[in-house]
Amino acid sequence: MPSVLIVDDSAAVRDIVRTFLELASEKTGLTVCGEAANGLEAIKQAEILKPDFVLIDLRMPVMNGIETAAVLKRLLPKTHIVLFSNYTSEIGTTLASAVGIDLVIPKGSLGDMAQGLKSLIHQND
Repeated sequence: MPSVLIVDDSAAVRDIVRTFLELASEKTGLTVCGEAANGLEAIKQAEILKPDFVLIDLRMPVMNGIETAAVLKRLLPKTHIVLFSNYTSEIGTTLASAVGIDLVIPKGSLGDMAQGLKSLIHQND
């Protein structure tokens, strides 16, 4: 089952996303392997956990989502990076793909987030 690392500075958001993914795991085929509250913590967790996906917020303390995505892509090139943020309009698709972000999804629809993750799983089939 593909694994997801959830990265968001809001504990409430991480909890909501984790709960949703756990409840929908039969449908999505995804499991949550860990959480991180900022980019630096995400990098440390990702090196240990080797997730298939990193679901990451754009605006975070210590390292933002763009900086974190760039480092993660260098360290774990096969890991899919999904930007899940309220600020998706601030990042263009060119910048997103340049730093290794595979998919940009606005926060607000957990269903859209799950569909986006599933679409990336099927790209590898």
